[in-house]
Amino acid sequence: MICLSFDTDYMSESRMKEFFDLIPIPGKGTFFCTQFYDVLNNSKHESGPHPFLPAEQGGWDKELNKMREMLPKAVGWRSHSCVISHPLTVWLKDNGYVYTSTYDQFLEDDIRPHRHAWGVWQVPIYYMDNMDFSYGEMHNQLDYQAFNISILEKSVSNDSLYVFDFHPIHLMLNTPNSTYYSDNKDLFQKNINIEELVYRGRGVRTFYLELLDLMNGKSMKSYSIREMLNFKS
Repeated sequence: MICLSFDTDYMSESRMKEFFDLIPIPGKGTFFCTQFYDVLNNSKHESGPHPFLPAEQGGWDKELNKMREMLPKAVGWRSHSCVISHPLTVWLKDNGYVYTSTYDQFLEDDIRPHRHAWGVWQVPIYYMDNMDFSYGEMHNQLDYQAFNISILEKSVSNDSLYVFDFHPIHLMLNTPNSTYYSDNKDLFQKNINIEELVYRGRGVRTFYLELLDLMNGKSMKSYSIREMLNFKS
């Protein structure tokens, strides 16, 4: 089972509208949002908060409450950089969230949702785009190749859970590496025509489209994380 999820860092309302015109989503996606989007509110997709939590834990309350007010009916939650803690998990449960997706099991087999003692489900991430294209830089002693097709082939070969985490900004830019992203992020936010910014070689978008081709070949669709938990829990 595949769940396509998306973290909307640096995405304005107008860029999100462009995203939906540009990038297909087979089935339902789950969007973890940095702001409220009208285009998402009127769609079939699931939405949840994507807060940025400062290093000082005492500064979290304002951001957490603001995001809860923004999406009062959301059941899922994923923080920027996957920040999580035991007290925060208790807060999520007390404020009506059912699950968090803040733990990566990068490319691992047999990934399963598990329930914390505090009652909130943790839904691990199988693949994250910026982790893939940065992995060789973080672990430069490894002979690692980003955008390896075997990552995708495994996800359509069995009935296990595969939660993918893509960023719309990387999909629109077709980001190939962290340097390209750094060079183009500000231009993207200035609403420069995306055709002037998109990378023309192999990157996040081409990799995503390869995944969609494999899914189509197996007549597979994406489930929202909320839907998936109804099946798996």
